Amino acid sequence: MASKKSRISWKSPEVAKTFLEACIHELITNGREGSSLKQLSWKNVAEKLKTKNNFIVDQKQMKNRYDYLKAKFTAWSKLKNKTGNVYDPLTNSFNLSEEQWQLETKSNKHVEALRTSPLLYPELCVQLFEGSTSNGFDSWGPSSTLPRSFVEVMTQSLDAFDDVEYSPMEHPTVGISEESPDRSKAKRKDHDNSGESSILNKKEKRKGKESLNSALIEVGEKISKVADMLIEKHNISNDMDACMEKLGAMEWDKVDPKYQTALLPFGESPDIRKVWLRIPPDTCEMWVKNAGAKYGLF
Repeated sequence: MASKKSRISWKSPEVAKTFLEACIHELITNGREGSSLKQLSWKNVAEKLKTKNNFIVDQKQMKNRYDYLKAKFTAWSKLKNKTGNVYDPLTNSFNLSEEQWQLETKSNKHVEALRTSPLLYPELCVQLFEGSTSNGFDSWGPSSTLPRSFVEVMTQSLDAFDDVEYSPMEHPTVGISEESPDRSKAKRKDHDNSGESSILNKKEKRKGKESLNSALIEVGEKISKVADMLIEKHNISNDMDACMEKLGAMEWDKVDPKYQTALLPFGESPDIRKVWLRIPPDTCEMWVKNAGAKYGLF
């Protein structure tokens, strides 16, 4: 019979710090896979825990710890952002009454853990978890302030266009009490010609509709490309300006390796720029050194 896996303890602050720093390093170096780390990254984190703390765990145990810390961080962030100055940064604790604790615990079970065990290294948790659920511009909703894809709009318009029924225009007729044989023959001939004409009209309208659809799609694609370029240029510019402003506030000399290293990840992805803008200033140097390890600069 297979032996039951022994339960491990994550209570050691040194282990917690190594775990968080290793995860942040892997996030910067290799990126995410979904809302978590990549399989290769988990192997690297396990190796650091073993080497630095003699702490041996497998991927499932690390993933469970990661998910628990993420849930606890979410509860911590919600409480920290509440009005009333309930959070004390000096003690990393919350000033809540018994009634308030019970109320918050009902809305989020992980709040109870914060009451008895504060979130360790909150600044590292911010680096690791902040922005991990961001969607960027992949989704659009009624409340979104960003324009929808023009291709999507054009496609919906064409779908609606397909539902329109086409019929030949009917002309009013004048009533005739009696028809002469010649007039009757002429009417039958006109009727036959009208049937042929109607078929030709439908074919022409179908061709015209197909040409219009193609033209709309082509125009929509061109507009979409221009719009996407403008949106991307606008957001990159805003993010980059903010990143450079924060980098300047660090007062590092421009020939300092830390300054040069910080510039490298800025151009890689919006997620990395968001992390840089959100992390506390006192952890920026460690963030830069973790990023520098990727390029072999530290």
